Amino acid sequence: MLQTILGIYKNGKIELSQTPQGITESSVFVTFLPTKPTTWPEIIINHQGIADNIIFESYRDELLPPPEIEL
Repeated sequence: MLQTILGIYKNGKIELSQTPQGITESSVFVTFLPTKPTTWPEIIINHQGIADNIIFESYRDELLPPPEIEL
């Protein structure tokens, strides 16, 4: 039976998040996933927001979820 276990590759070693059940020795495939950035991009850090838009405000009620119906 195939098992998938999360792990981290660090300093030339793979550290598993848990011990595989019922496996003492086995062949494995290792797939390296893309890493997520550890910092926000500069464009997001420097974003100052936008001024409220009158057109957007006129549609605000339409963007609210519908009221729940009591049974």
